[in-house]
Amino acid sequence: MTERRVVLVTGSTDGIGRATARALAAGGMKVILHGRTKLKVDAAVAALSQELPGAELDGVSFDLGSQAAVRRGAEQILARAPALHVLVNNAGIYADERVVTEDGAELTFAVNYLAAFLLTELLAPRLEASATAAPSRVINLSSVAHTRGRIHIDDLTLSSAWTGYAAYAMSKLATAMHAISLADKRAPAVLVAYAVHPGVIQTKLLRQGFGPIAGATVEVGARSVVRLAGEEIVTAPSGSYFNDGVQGQPAPAARDAAMRAALWDASLRLTGL
Repeated sequence: MTERRVVLVTGSTDGIGRATARALAAGGMKVILHGRTKLKVDAAVAALSQELPGAELDGVSFDLGSQAAVRRGAEQILARAPALHVLVNNAGIYADERVVTEDGAELTFAVNYLAAFLLTELLAPRLEASATAAPSRVINLSSVAHTRGRIHIDDLTLSSAWTGYAAYAMSKLATAMHAISLADKRAPAVLVAYAVHPGVIQTKLLRQGFGPIAGATVEVGARSVVRLAGEEIVTAPSGSYFNDGVQGQPAPAARDAAMRAALWDASLRLTGL
């Protein structure tokens, strides 16, 4: 029997992450669900186990707003997953007030980007070691909002320019840049990286950040990630950006090599790597 490929989906107790986890488990992958609280993770694993008899599911819980918690979470994952083939950095928030975390980072940037950067770096050796039949993958959930973002490299906490939207757009621009930088830094034979705008999807984040806007279902939002994570042979070049299922180019700001380098260096410093 072929060994199941293993995927970790952050923020998968509800929304697009839950739909992604469900579809990948239904497709035969072993899925590690992640959420902020053990209660929610256990409930999601139990519900999906009932829906999908025979699915191989596990769960981890840690707060992406705390770098110490992310490090502990990575240790849990490495201890429980001898192989890891896909990391889906799906978790995201939209804040309605400016909060600075215990690590000195603005909360939206910390959860949506820095946690994904740190988790990816901590898990990258396991991902690369697992790339025996095909490259492992890192898939970042970005947003079309990245096109209106700006990396305030000298003020990443947005102390003088904070709005909920500015923080969200900057974090999503950073996630798009992260995928391109990973593509530059990692051998595509062992690790490929993508950024995905899932479309306008009816989620808690959409309601919180953008009001009563009609959106597509979470199943529709999960489609691109499910395809990229689930396909056995990589078809899209590393660093590709997908907008609502269509491969294209992210905003010019995301492709700015000098700013990507500055952001990478700042990210290493801010995460203590």
